Amino acid sequence: MTTPQDPNGGQQQPYIPPPPPLSASELQGSGGGPALPVPKEVQISFWIWIAGAALSVLGSLLALTQRDAIAQVLRESPQSRGLSPDEFDAAVTASILFAVVIGLVFAGLYVLFAFKARAGRNWARVVLTVLTALSLLALVTGASVSGLLTSLASVVAVVLLYMPNAKAYFDAHKRQA
Repeated sequence: MTTPQDPNGGQQQPYIPPPPPLSASELQGSGGGPALPVPKEVQISFWIWIAGAALSVLGSLLALTQRDAIAQVLRESPQSRGLSPDEFDAAVTASILFAVVIGLVFAGLYVLFAFKARAGRNWARVVLTVLTALSLLALVTGASVSGLLTSLASVVAVVLLYMPNAKAYFDAHKRQA
């Protein structure tokens, strides 16, 4: 068995100082370029998304008070005809909980992606567009007033994110990355 050779030939290496600390812009990950001002269209869109999230939460909470209306809709559906009273009550409760959970999830996603879009992330703009398309599809199945208002607000917010100033902002962020 042989012993490994010392690559330095037994000589002492000179002291190498640690690197300097990172600057504030390096810590924030801005790519070293100047911070881009957020266009008015993106700011307005951001606040519309926040308002849409609040409407979604409000609509979800209102669904808790609509048990009789939801039960009436389920009674009229052909799938509920063979259900016992207990099964029917469970279906009504499940429908209400599903509506509440979906509303809260959409509200959380609106807020999360609104912050990312305001930070110039183009992928967040695309995701918000997809969420808006999904909310418009949900209108086809029937919607509450808060669902309609949320969908309309989402459409306005998405349009703002594709205006020329907003597009230039997202393009500039892509170049900085």
